[in-house]
Amino acid sequence: MRLFTIIIPCYNEGQRLSICEYQNFLSSNKDCIIFVNDGSTDNTLLVLTNFLNKFPQQVLILNLPNNVGKAEAIRLGVLLALKETSNNLIGFMDADLATPFSEVEIIKYVFSQHNYKMIFGSRILRIGAHIHRFNTRHYLGRVMATLVSIYLDQPIYDSQCGAKFFEPEIANKIFIVPFVSRWLFDVEIFKRFLLLGYSLEDTCYELPLHTWIEKGGSKISIWDFIKLPIEFVNIFLHYPNKDNCLDYRVLYQD
Repeated sequence: MRLFTIIIPCYNEGQRLSICEYQNFLSSNKDCIIFVNDGSTDNTLLVLTNFLNKFPQQVLILNLPNNVGKAEAIRLGVLLALKETSNNLIGFMDADLATPFSEVEIIKYVFSQHNYKMIFGSRILRIGAHIHRFNTRHYLGRVMATLVSIYLDQPIYDSQCGAKFFEPEIANKIFIVPFVSRWLFDVEIFKRFLLLGYSLEDTCYELPLHTWIEKGGSKISIWDFIKLPIEFVNIFLHYPNKDNCLDYRVLYQD
């Protein structure tokens, strides 16, 4: 099976990074991790440097002097992955590993069996799965997911899950230019897919996760939640309303 390059955005994650989980994954796999230190003011960079020293062939650090937000941190990490590990499948996950590495192996297997361009996790609460979310965030998330599905006219259950993986050629087209939104860039990912002329149902797979555990300590503040509707409106106004828009696709040509 093909290797992964996983982008991990980090902002003041020094106390939340599960050292054992990261080390176990890197020790038992040949996959790569790119940690993007997004202007952290704590000891995050020191912790990441320790990973780099122990796994110099598998770890890269992109150190950003100023905080640019999750969307831009991930985008810059993807561009670095395309440059340094161009043959690998590329994805991103949250630093706290709410989506554990065990799900990565499942995603890798699905990629090996199908010709998908993107696989993204979905936090569907069901019997046999271990999906634990704070109630407030769960209900806010369901409202947002419904709005996104209506906006995109696509049956996506969980657009905002922080685990998405891509074929490198599509990652290059999706991440080549900055996103409009700081937090709702996942919506833009799907919109850009559509504007490039791809059918989400034919090229993407929404994978119900077996495990997703909300860890707490989120960097999204109450003020950020208040601004989410504004970000959604900005996305709506920025992108063409028509899928497969030729005038917009030229921005993403190789």
